[in-house]
Formats: sequence, C-alpha cells, structure tokens
Amino acid sequence: MVGSRTCQAKPTGDQVADDFIAQIQNDMRQQRLRAQVRRFGAVVVGVVLLAGVAGGVWGWKQHALTKEQNAASARYFTAMSALDAHKDAPSEQEATATLQNLAEHGPEGVRTYAALRLADYKATHNDAAGAQALWSGVGNDASALPAMKTVAKYLALNAQQPNAQNVASLRTGYSELAQGNDAWAALAREGLVSLDLGPGASAQQKAEARRLLNQTIGSATTPEGARSRAEALLETLGDAG
Repeated sequence: MVGSRTCQAKPTGDQVADDFIAQIQNDMRQQRLRAQVRRFGAVVVGVVLLAGVAGGVWGWKQHALTKEQNAASARYFTAMSALDAHKDAPSEQEATATLQNLAEHGPEGVRTYAALRLADYKATHNDAAGAQALWSGVGNDASALPAMKTVAKYLALNAQQPNAQNVASLRTGYSELAQGNDAWAALAREGLVSLDLGPGASAQQKAEARRLLNQTIGSATTPEGARSRAEALLETLGDAG
C-alpha cells in the first residue's frame, strides 16, 4: 500500500492550470452555443411577427409576400410555436416534418429559417449528423443572406467537439469567420482560443490565445458576454503564466 501511494505523482502547477483552462473553455463553448441558439430563436420570432404586423413584408426582404410565402410563413410560425410549447411527441414530430418540408421546398427566406430552426432541434435531440447537414445546406445556399450563412457556419463549427481529426478544419472555419467585423467574428475568436488552449497547450499557443482575447476585448462589435468571458480568461491565463 505504501509503495502504491508513493508511485502516484501529484499534478504539477502547470497541469492544474491546463486542466482548469480546459474546463473553462468547455464551459465557454457550451454557453456560447446555448446563448446563440436562444438569440437566434428570438430573432426568428421577431422577424416572423414583424412580417405579420407590417402587413406582409419580410424584415429581411423588401418586397411583397406572395401567397406561397404567406402560407410558408404561417406554417413555419405554427411549427416553431409547437416545438416551443413542448406539448407531446406527435406534435413535435408533425412540427419537425413541417420544418423539414419547408427547409427542402420552401420559398427563399422561409427555407433558410426553417432549416436553421430544425438544425437547432436536431442538435438538442442527439442528431448531430442531421443538424450538421442542415447547417451545411444553409452555409452553401447561394440564395441565403450572408448573415444567415454566417450563423449556420458558426453553429456548425461550435457544435463540434475538437479532436485530432477535425481540429485543422475547425481552425480554418473559425479563422474565416474571425476576419469579419461583427459579433460573429468575436465568437469565432472564442473558438480559436478554445483550440489554442487545449490540453498541453504550448507557450506559443497561449500567447496566440492572449492576442485573440485582447483583440476581442478591444473590438467595438464584441458582445458584452463575449467581452466578459475574454477578460475572465485573460486574467486566468495571466495567473497561470
């Protein structure tokens, strides 16, 4: 018993710091995803309500709604309301079937929102492959608004757990989004920081993480939540360094 205890090495200060930073990064990733899904859902509700109140004009498209668009809008709103109500399994199945149909055959605009809402549902119901397929479809849809394509690309990246097989593609994807000058750029930088501060991060990677965090803090387009997380993590890096 004595010999077995003496063989157990205590974690070093650097190991403890690495484990702590890794836990923070995982928490940040989960908080980002939940926050953006909630924010996205609120935006969708606002746009659909605006379409009805404004006498049939979509907020993102300055043209009159056709009968097809009006009908698709109504179906989308009904399906979304059913999912938000969490009534029963048959209601949710009917709602997701409606969203799937709109995502595949709906008119421009409605198609994008239906695909993103359905991807959100699949991501939270253990269908990662289905969610990724929908996000990819929106990201590659030439008719989708640039902002919606950015949302889809970010959510697709953020839903993936980094591993040896995908870390390179994640870094490329986050780097592309980080080139923008909007809130999504700040969130993409968070993704890059998460990659840089993985277990066993090198001094060079930690230095790059500090640079990205300082850039996030100094950007006028950074959301307050992201700025607060960057400040907290930067302080942690300083303590650990």
